[in-house]
Amino acid sequence: MENFKELIEISDILNSPGGCPWDQKQTFASLRPYVLEEAHEVLDAVDKEDIGEMIEELGDLFYTVIFYAKVAEREKKFSLSDIIDALKAKLIRRHPHVFGEEKAESMDDVIKTWNRVKAEEKKERKSALDGIPKTLPSLQRAQKIVKKLKLGPQNEVQSEDRAEQLAKAIFAIVQTAAEEEIDIESAFREFLTAKENVFKELNLSQ
Repeated sequence: MENFKELIEISDILNSPGGCPWDQKQTFASLRPYVLEEAHEVLDAVDKEDIGEMIEELGDLFYTVIFYAKVAEREKKFSLSDIIDALKAKLIRRHPHVFGEEKAESMDDVIKTWNRVKAEEKKERKSALDGIPKTLPSLQRAQKIVKKLKLGPQNEVQSEDRAEQLAKAIFAIVQTAAEEEIDIESAFREFLTAKENVFKELNLSQ
């Protein structure tokens, strides 16, 4: 695509001598907050079903990948081409029912194949919990842990510590959401947005 080529040229200019001083000082570590911020802004646009905002925020998120590649190129570690090549290879490997001889008759077959291939790729992982990012929002991370461990009801003696009691109650809700295949993080985010809207409407009416 010609516009992709033009975007890379703009990125090259920003990160070259005579370009943007701020861009040229960025590192892998300094860009971390922007990855999270842009991802959350995409989710916010999706929740609002605002197409124009989705286009803008997806562009910002997309550029964080390009920005990381430019930092890596400056430090002679890897390139945007390396990222694209790795992604292409992964997509082909994890879709043998599309690019290979395997058959997938259902969504369940597709998921099982994806997980099997992924396990073959990540043989260094010793635990079912390895690979779950610790930076995920707590509810989302808890739900992934529940799914990985396939935990049943917890019949532990109730703690006298009130904070721990509440944490266990939240975990039980996450378990229920996992069993019913409900994305609890998105559901709770939408619930909070609805509450915020009611609060704002009440404030405006006063």
